[in-house]
Amino acid sequence: MFGERWKQILSQKGGETALWHPEGALTFRELEDRARAQPPLLCPKLGEYHLAQGDGLDVMLALLAGFLTDKPVQVVEKDRQRRVPHSVPEEKAALIKQTVGSSGVRRCQFFSFDQIAADVHRLHAALGLGDHDVALAPLSVAHSFGLTTTVLQTLLHGVPTHWLPTPFPTGMIEALAQHERVFLPGVPAMWKAWLISGLELNHVSLAVSAGSSLSLELESRVKEVFGLKLHNLYGTSECGAISYDGSLDLRTSPQDLGDLLPDIKAHTDMEGRLRVISDAVGMGYDEELSGEVFSTPEHLTWDVIEVSDGRLVLDRCVGAGINVASRKLSPGEIAAKIREATGISPVTISGTPSRDPERVQDVECTIGVPKSELTHDFKARACAALAPWEVPRRWVAQEK
Repeated sequence: MFGERWKQILSQKGGETALWHPEGALTFRELEDRARAQPPLLCPKLGEYHLAQGDGLDVMLALLAGFLTDKPVQVVEKDRQRRVPHSVPEEKAALIKQTVGSSGVRRCQFFSFDQIAADVHRLHAALGLGDHDVALAPLSVAHSFGLTTTVLQTLLHGVPTHWLPTPFPTGMIEALAQHERVFLPGVPAMWKAWLISGLELNHVSLAVSAGSSLSLELESRVKEVFGLKLHNLYGTSECGAISYDGSLDLRTSPQDLGDLLPDIKAHTDMEGRLRVISDAVGMGYDEELSGEVFSTPEHLTWDVIEVSDGRLVLDRCVGAGINVASRKLSPGEIAAKIREATGISPVTISGTPSRDPERVQDVECTIGVPKSELTHDFKARACAALAPWEVPRRWVAQEK
């Protein structure tokens, strides 16, 4: 369990830096002191719990506080409102993720500590994270990818995290200069931005991409400009990492998702969707949709994938979720906000392919007004409550 593992990390690295952040740095012992001072919150469904929301330090302290006291931790993106679970599993959860995922519906996902640890341990071994001085985290640590590759690696394996509030070059340059061997995880849109900016990545010893498909052009350019092989990682929030391209050679197909990770089994159902069997599959959702499979140890993904000798090849995603630059959006949430802002009932939100492969999809809004009313002022009013990445790029008038 966590307590013994944490004691071992403290005995070996207690006085060393565990987390760098814009205001300074904290050692492993200082993290523990701060975490033990965190008071729990009270939820009618979860009882006493800790809320991991905010910057990297906030998330790490809440996780450590919960793990040390055996209280559940709910992880929520900084820009989102916490969802009170509609229901909870009979067995107490250690971690609750709040995410849209490929389903297109924002819900809570429940995990035991052993399930979370299985994913973290598997990634640590497969990516060789113990060989690197630090994990640089310019991405959201409340998202599954950032969570399991950075802050949870710190708490379960003692790999320090250098957290940054944005992936902008200025902060990246300062952070990279402080370390010799850096593990850098990012989504394709970030890797493209770093290429365009001319950022120097000489201290990066491992480069990983996840969150959406990695194009061959981007992978090739990263190799050409930075001299780095950009490794493709595939997984879902429900079951963690599934496959990994560990080769040093460039892929020949953008659909190549790499090899299944150790101790993970997968096959396709009658519709071609990937069904995963793993010790990292969570306990379930707080609300289920018809036909879903998400219960220890199996998860039916929304991705149509071919499995050949343990290698995964992606065909398409059939879920309703919209992927904008690796951020998963809920069509229902966006539509509800536009209806409330405009008073117009016929609103349909969907994702359409973007001309920019790293953006993946654009948000499209079909709304029940004449085309003449789709003015700049109307769109601004309709989108007043939306986050920038939720704003439709395409509008379709639905004449009555």
